[in-house]
Amino acid sequence: MNKEQERRKLLGEEPVGKLLFKFSLPAITGMIVNALYNVVDRIFIGKGVGELAIGGIFITLPLSLILMAFSMLIGIGGNTLVSIKLGQNKKEEADKVAGNAFVLLALISTSIAVLGLIFLKPLLNLFGASPSNYQYAYDYMKIILLGAPFQAIGFGMNNFIRGEGSPTTAMKTMLIGAIANTILDPIFIFVFNMGVEGAAIATIISQALSAI
Repeated sequence: MNKEQERRKLLGEEPVGKLLFKFSLPAITGMIVNALYNVVDRIFIGKGVGELAIGGIFITLPLSLILMAFSMLIGIGGNTLVSIKLGQNKKEEADKVAGNAFVLLALISTSIAVLGLIFLKPLLNLFGASPSNYQYAYDYMKIILLGAPFQAIGFGMNNFIRGEGSPTTAMKTMLIGAIANTILDPIFIFVFNMGVEGAAIATIISQALSAI
């Protein structure tokens, strides 16, 4: 029995309670790990740049949440359709849904990145940036937006890996990015002395690894 047949048997025959336990633990772990991106950035920025920089990064949170919301919208919605199609043994249709979701994630995240970069200054002012922390927020977010497709694809497509019966693999993809970010942050901030821009570069490199 190959891996695909094993996954089908697992999803088709395993008791629901057991499946919930098997799938929820890696999913929860993955979500916690994803949240660590911001925590790790703030720890190293606080140590290497200062408290004003932390305030600047916090102001960019709404833009990050908007991107995450669209990623969840497409990832969870598309994965639900894929799961239904796989349950109906319509693998080709499931593949098409996953492919469309991938393209949609790339298009929407790119659009958010372009619009975000164009209107970044007024958006930061709207979110409450002050003269003391505005530059930190701007320097950080202009780089994070360039990596928006990596974040959206990595976060959104992760749902499909979980939905096809590989929750542990889905968790590992998130762990790869979080570990890489924890390693790269101090390198860019302390070794290369790049401040908040270094933290942003570390973040998008880590998100790219997860997406790949």
